[in-house]
Amino acid sequence: MTPKKTAAAGYQHPDVPWKLCAYWVGSDTTGHRCTAVSVKGGYCEKHYAIVLERTKKTLAKSRANSARANAAWFDRNVHRAPSWRAQLERAEAEYARRTASPVNDRAAVGGDTHRSIVRGQARHLSDSNIARVVELERIIKTLRADLARLEADA
Repeated sequence: MTPKKTAAAGYQHPDVPWKLCAYWVGSDTTGHRCTAVSVKGGYCEKHYAIVLERTKKTLAKSRANSARANAAWFDRNVHRAPSWRAQLERAEAEYARRTASPVNDRAAVGGDTHRSIVRGQARHLSDSNIARVVELERIIKTLRADLARLEADA
């Protein structure tokens, strides 16, 4: 039997089910798979062209929606750039303050230390300070990304 006759007769060898077209013909409940031999991407020539056109239309629609959404985002946020830059500067300054070493003198940290230095170190490693540093990292990352997006679209 030739492959076309095999496919047309509905015979499908259990070891090679991928040889037949994967396109579903008909409705969901009463349809069936195309029985032609697959040529490209698991589809026969006819259904490959159909799937390719459908994919191109979907991709074009997706790109248009994305471009429309980007333009709307730019229009909504273009006036916020100065305040975002100021907020970024404040966040970076606070981040630098919170992550700086509590004591500039490295020799004062080793050995028997003064209580004020111990309190400074404990305050530097407190849960609230670490949580705020993590929050500041997120804020800085978001602001930088938004400003870069605005500058790229401008």
